[in-house]
Parts: sequence; C-alpha cells; structure tokens
Amino acid sequence: MAYASEDSIEAAHYNAFVTSLNAVWGSGTGVRGLGQSDVVAAVSAGDSVTAAGWATLLTRLKSLSDHQGNDGNITIDSVTNPSAGDSIAIIANIATDIGTLDTSAAAGTNAAGFSTAITDTAVVTGSFDGVITQTDTLTFASANQNRYFWNGGGKVTVSWAIGSATTGTKATQWTALATECGTWTIFGRTSSKVGGSATGTVTQAVTNGFDGFTGSAARQFKQTQDTSPYTANNIELFASNTSTTVITLTSVWTDGAADTTGFDKNIYNTQDAVNGSKTTTFSAFPPATTYISASWGTGGDAPAWATTVNTET
Repeated sequence: MAYASEDSIEAAHYNAFVTSLNAVWGSGTGVRGLGQSDVVAAVSAGDSVTAAGWATLLTRLKSLSDHQGNDGNITIDSVTNPSAGDSIAIIANIATDIGTLDTSAAAGTNAAGFSTAITDTAVVTGSFDGVITQTDTLTFASANQNRYFWNGGGKVTVSWAIGSATTGTKATQWTALATECGTWTIFGRTSSKVGGSATGTVTQAVTNGFDGFTGSAARQFKQTQDTSPYTANNIELFASNTSTTVITLTSVWTDGAADTTGFDKNIYNTQDAVNGSKTTTFSAFPPATTYISASWGTGGDAPAWATTVNTET
C-alpha cells in the first residue's frame, strides 16, 4: 500500500523514511553518511508509529536540510512537528524531499560554513635556485572520520607565499607567481583554484576533489610564471590517499629558468637570488557544527597535519 492520503499509514512507510534518512544522517557508506549518533529508531511490526517518532524524524530531516542549505527546496521545512492528540495526516512530499536531501548529501553540500581551520605551514628559507619540496600529511583517527569530514562538506586548502625577499628581478617574479597561484581548494567531490590570477599557464589537472585521490601522487594543479625569461619557473601541487586515514599533499616549487651567471649568485648576480621565506600553507576546514556534530573528531581525536618533507635541492 502506498503512503498516500486516505490510505493506512503503516510502520513500513515510516521505516522506509527512517532508513533513507539514517543512510545519510548516520554512518552510511561511501559518499553518504555524516556519522551522527542520534539516528532515528525504526518501529517493530505491530507497534504504533507515534507522534514523537514522526517529530524526531522531521527534526533530523530539517537539520540536514539546514546544513545543506535546502531551505525553500523542500516542503517539510514548513511542516509543524506533530504532537500527541493531533489529527493523523500524511506529510506531503516527504519521499521527494528525502530524495532531494539524499542528492545533496551525495554531493557533499554544505551551506552552514566551516569551523576553525586546522593549519600547518612548511617554510624554506635561504637562497633558492633549484627545487623546493614541501609535503604535509593530514591524518584522521579513522577511515569513517575521514569520510564524515568530506561528506559534511569540509574542505582543504593550499596556498603559497614568499616573504621578506630582497629586491631582484627573479625574486620579484617568484613572489608574484606565489600570489598568482591563489588558493587550491579541495572539497569531497570538487576542487578548483580560488583567487590569484590566470597569468602564465594554469593547469587544473584534477577537479573532482578528494574523490579523485588515489594511492599514487597525482598532480592537481600547476601554474607557471608569465614573464620572460622566467617562464620555466612553476609551482605544482600533488595529492594522494596514503591510506584510508591519511591524505598526502606535496607542493613543488621549480626554479627552471636559467641564471644569468654560472657563479655564486649571492655574490656575482643578486638578480638570480631568491631568498626570503618560501611558504606553503596547508589548511583543513571542518564543517560548521551548527546543525551536525563534529563526527570527524575533536581535541586529540581531530584531524592533524604533519610536515614530512621540507627541502630545497
């Protein structure tokens, strides 16, 4: 029997809605699951579906909708939670609304914003004329906590900067390139460059976010300098899933432009010197906890960065 006006409202109807919600709200699998502990209980055959049960179901659906920003897209946001003694009536469009929420969940939609960033920086100082490699790992306490972070709409960002570089043509161009790279932003299903500029050659190699990571390091992003004779200089970002609990990001600065002297540039040609601090900033932004709890971990259980490589060769 269908869940429809003038038909009997059966436990099977209610339980089907509960199952669909819990697949997104609870632990779920794959791209679905926020790891919330307050899942809705199903009812057993022969038991009554109470007003309190319906109210709990609607409350969870509304919290999910608010987190995703689906206000206005679903009708249950305007439905008043039932109370004992109310007349029995169907909740119009609830199945369609749950489908809408499920689609948003699979996309990792987050309209609630972000919690305080978890940030680490890798800094190389001294003169630079080769290759800088800066690798950071982000470790989660469990594979599920990793999944909940991305499913809830968390993001990871990487940005670049050079500070306190002395005046010199190459140093000036490198400083500009670091700024022009903007911020590489990684969500669960998408990734893209935010800010900066499109000068030089910009390659956005992988744009499907965390879902595009594999066990092998793959280039996500590359931007080259736009000013001759420094067009061989570039910044790249590589990413991989080291394991189900660890992601690895590697920032590579390559000074490929020929120097104008074969001698020590710090003595004979300061135009070739690139000193100052070459910094890659790695940040993880957990989803805001306005409507959901921090199932990805907090305190000593929270995601944590570690710099594993920070060298210039």
